[in-house]
Amino acid sequence: MSSDGTPRNYRNTAVREQHSKSSPLSSSTKYILYITSLHLGLGVLAYRAFTEEPIYILVAEAALLLSAYIAFRIYRSIIAPVRLLSQGAAALEDQDFSVKLLPTGSKEMDGVVTVYNQMIDQLRSERVSGKQREEFLDRILASAQLGIAILDFDGNVTSKNGWLEEKSASPAFRETVLQPALHLRQRPTDDTMGLRTQVLNGPGGRRYHVDLSSFVDRGFERGFIVIQDVTAELLSAEKEAYGKVIRMMAHEVNNTNAGVVSILKTLLEAAQENDPKMGQLTTDYLPAAIQRVDNMTDFIRNFARVVRLPAPALRSADLNEVMQRTVEVMHQHLSQHKIECSCALAAKPVLVDMDVAQIEQVIVNALINAQQSIGTDGQIEVTVQAYPSRFTIADNGPGISQEDAASIFTPFFSTKATGQGIGLTLAREILEAHRATYSLATEADCWTRFKVQFPEQRR
Repeated sequence: MSSDGTPRNYRNTAVREQHSKSSPLSSSTKYILYITSLHLGLGVLAYRAFTEEPIYILVAEAALLLSAYIAFRIYRSIIAPVRLLSQGAAALEDQDFSVKLLPTGSKEMDGVVTVYNQMIDQLRSERVSGKQREEFLDRILASAQLGIAILDFDGNVTSKNGWLEEKSASPAFRETVLQPALHLRQRPTDDTMGLRTQVLNGPGGRRYHVDLSSFVDRGFERGFIVIQDVTAELLSAEKEAYGKVIRMMAHEVNNTNAGVVSILKTLLEAAQENDPKMGQLTTDYLPAAIQRVDNMTDFIRNFARVVRLPAPALRSADLNEVMQRTVEVMHQHLSQHKIECSCALAAKPVLVDMDVAQIEQVIVNALINAQQSIGTDGQIEVTVQAYPSRFTIADNGPGISQEDAASIFTPFFSTKATGQGIGLTLAREILEAHRATYSLATEADCWTRFKVQFPEQRR
C-alpha cells in the first residue's frame, strides 16, 4: 500500500505511464527545425552552384520560397492542430475543463476539434453535477442518525460521518459494535450483492443493525459499513408480536369456554329442575368437556412456554372420534344460536397422524367462524371422509365476498368489524405444520366450505 492509500501495483503503473509521456522536443518543434535546416541547406547549395548564372539563382530562390510556403501550409493544416490537441490534452491532465479549441480551417481537424469541445462540455457538466451530488450526499451523511464508515483497501477505517464519530468516542461502542462490524468481512455474504448483515448488542442495552458491503475504487474493491440504531424498531416489533400472541391465546380460551360453559349451564338447569335425564346428560357431555379443557390446558402451556405455536406432537388418532367429540362440545353453543349441526362420519376409522389438541383447535375455530357467519337460524354440515383423509365444515351463511376471498388466510385479517383474524391465522399455522392442504370458499351452491385434507399416511 502506498502513502496515498492506493495499491502499490496501481501506483507503479501510473508512474510508468507518466514517464512514457515525457519527451525533450515536441513534434512541431522538430518539424520547424527540419524545414528550416532543409531550406537553408538548399539555399546555400543553390548559391554555390549558380554563382555564375544569376538567373538560376533567382529561380532557385523562387523555388525555395514556394517550398517554404508549402511547408508553412502543411504546418498550418497538420502540425498546428496536433500542437493544439496537445495543449488540450495538457488541460485535461490538469483537469481544466474550461479550455476549448478553435477551428483550424482543416475539415478533418475541425471534426476532431468539435468532438473534443463536446467532450469538454460533457466532462464539465458531469464534474459540476458530481460535485453537487457529493456535497448533497455529504450533508445527508452528516445529518443522518446512522453511522457510515469508509474502509481502505486493507479493511481499515479511513473516514466516518459525524454520528459514528460521536458514538466511537465511547470505548464500549468500539469494542461491542465497531470492531465486530469490521470482522463481518470474514463471514460469507448474505446475498448475491455481497452484503453482510448482523444485529449487535451495544452499550446501554442498545441494539444496532450492521451492514457491510463494498464498492469499486480505481478498479479495486473497498468496503463500507452502515450502522443503524434499531432499538426502538425492535422493541415495537416485539411488543406487537407479544400482543398478537396474547390475543391469540385469549381467543382460544374464549372459544373453548363458550362450549364448556354452555354444557355446564345445561347440566345446572337439569340439576335444578331434578330432570330424570340428569345422569344421562352428565354421562354424554361431561367427558367431552373435560377432554376439551384438558387439551386446551396442554395447548396453552406449550404455547406460553415457547411464545410460539409448538411443533405438533404427532400420533395416530381416529379423525372420526376427534370430530365427534369436538362437535359434541360445541353442540350447546350452536343450539343457543338456533343452528342445526349435522355430522356425517366415515364408515370406518380414519387414522391420521396428528396433534389431537391442535386439530381440535382448528375444528373449534371453523365451527365458531361458521356460527358467526350465520348469526342465527342456519345449518352447519360436518363430514369426514377417508381415502384421502379429509374433513369438511360447511355453512349456509352469507358467504365470503370476492374481495375478501384473496385475503382470507392473510395473518390477522378479519371480515368482522371487531374481529382480530386470530382463528384462521392459528388454523393456518397448525395445518401448515401438519403438511395439510386447506381451503375456505363460498361455492356455486352458496354454501361456504372449509376443507382440510391430510397428507397420505404411511403405515
